[in-house]
Amino acid sequence: MQKIEIRNFGPIQNLILQLKDFSVLIGPQASGKSTIAKTIFFFKSLNDDLVKYFINSFESGDFEKPINSYGKIIRQKYLDYFGPSTHLNNLYLKFYYTKDIWITITLETNHNYITANFSKTLLDSIKKLVNESLKFHSSHNSRSISLLTSKDLLQKDIEKREFISNIKEKCNLIFKEDRELIFIPAGRSLLATLSDQLQYVNPRSLDFLMRTFLDKINIVRPLFNKSLNDIIKERKLLTQLEIDYSKTTLAENIITKILKGKYQFDKDGEKIYYDANSYVKLNFSSSGQQESLWILLLLFIIILEKQNVFIVIEEPEAHLFPEAQKEILNLIALMSNIRNSQVIITTHSPYIIASLNNLILAKKAGNKNSKLVNNIINKHLWIDRNKIFAAKVQSGKVSEIIDSEFNIIEQDYVDMISREINSEFDALFQLNQQ
Repeated sequence: MQKIEIRNFGPIQNLILQLKDFSVLIGPQASGKSTIAKTIFFFKSLNDDLVKYFINSFESGDFEKPINSYGKIIRQKYLDYFGPSTHLNNLYLKFYYTKDIWITITLETNHNYITANFSKTLLDSIKKLVNESLKFHSSHNSRSISLLTSKDLLQKDIEKREFISNIKEKCNLIFKEDRELIFIPAGRSLLATLSDQLQYVNPRSLDFLMRTFLDKINIVRPLFNKSLNDIIKERKLLTQLEIDYSKTTLAENIITKILKGKYQFDKDGEKIYYDANSYVKLNFSSSGQQESLWILLLLFIIILEKQNVFIVIEEPEAHLFPEAQKEILNLIALMSNIRNSQVIITTHSPYIIASLNNLILAKKAGNKNSKLVNNIINKHLWIDRNKIFAAKVQSGKVSEIIDSEFNIIEQDYVDMISREINSEFDALFQLNQQ
């Protein structure tokens, strides 16, 4: 099982956390929830950077000092994610991909820059891949270009693509990670507000993860030039994809409930349709629609295409009424039950926690009476307690909030804020009665 250690990093003082398939971090603002989620995502993404290193080295023919080169790539990515850390004393980050494959990040002794260190098994694996790549590069470029026919050139291109595919597979095996990575940041409504002006926005004015999110949106947005139902039909006609209609229909219904309409993208921009002829431009839609839209649409694509993903969703509840918060948690749960996906949610909302509790209870009760429970909560939304990690993050510390006796999230934590509000109300009500 993958594991992360964080010490003296931002608000987090000391953390050791084993990753599960469905993790929820709740706590007040500036408590460290996002720091934890971003750090996990950062380490998970380093597999992709190793692949890019090999592709770039193959193109340039330069495989000199591979460990040093990979370390520099990691250092630059760290700066993109977190900025300079020269002010952080005793910074220590460590991520276990497996028991023997790990990477640490520490601050160099003179505090000028961070340093990445690798386990011996990882070092040996990288060196082995470098040797294989050098042999292939030498063989691939040994033939004189001037003597090659068009058929030979095509064969060389095929061999190169196969080599890159092979490198990806071997890196995935090293890191035990083959999921697509998606980070959905807080503050995403900005992209909806500026939807008609995004081409004029300087990407450098956005932080790295927001830029990456924007790139993802720009890739998938043209897919939504038709209704969700038409997208499903098109996939059925044009691909060999086996569609699970019970899940895609459920996803479509949840999205419509939350948006209170249907999204469509055309030559005039992004719109939310309330009926066949009435719509509002996305940049004039409600804040809840703007915040939730691309969570909903990305999750829909994942469910439709049965993608295997690792996804971080910051504050999925933002600007949503409690009923819609429940529905968005349902959609996330539906996605998490597709293949071998992992999800991390950061939240301020007790409604998200309470809704998750219901899905855990549904799974437990469904083991005894599936039909009756399915009438209350659709079986595709149930979540196995063993897949869940739920914790509160406060004052730089992380405390699990799973009740070990009942195997659900502690109800006391869910009710804590309500009790405080009710206590104040009772005291004020009594004063008003005097």
